[in-house]
Amino acid sequence: MHYAGFNIQIFLSGLLYVLVLLPGCTGMEETSKPSVGAEVVEMKTIDPDGLCSQTRGTIPAPEPYAGMTNPLPPSNENISAGKLLFHQDVRPIQCEICHGFKGNGFGAIFQRMTPYPRDFTCYQTMKDVSDGQLFWIIKNGSHGTRMKAYEKLEDGQVWQLVHYLRHFAD
Repeated sequence: MHYAGFNIQIFLSGLLYVLVLLPGCTGMEETSKPSVGAEVVEMKTIDPDGLCSQTRGTIPAPEPYAGMTNPLPPSNENISAGKLLFHQDVRPIQCEICHGFKGNGFGAIFQRMTPYPRDFTCYQTMKDVSDGQLFWIIKNGSHGTRMKAYEKLEDGQVWQLVHYLRHFAD
């Protein structure tokens, strides 16, 4: 339905999101804390021009996750499925809301987050993060950030998301 060049359906969906869904996002006010005695690895990624400067204290994925490689081929089908999950199908909140449409960390609510969401477009960052680390973070969250666990995703869906995340840095 259009009114004077304006799509009312899109407007109402956005209004519903802002008024109902966004305030109900659990944990948006809190930052996850590492468990007592957890090893925290500092991940600094700054390219020569300073374009990818993001510092994170990230708990490394335990074995066997740390050494895992994505078992799914990086086919158009798997990347497209990951794209759909990232932008639309993941619940309780889509990845895009925090990480942005372009995966650059500038989602709709990035300014409310400390640290800011990860920038997946930075090759210098992504080349050093293993598939298993990404898988583990998606399934378990990232302590010290607002990245929550998506433990209800099937393993295949997580691997599709990993392929889609990697495409941003290509």
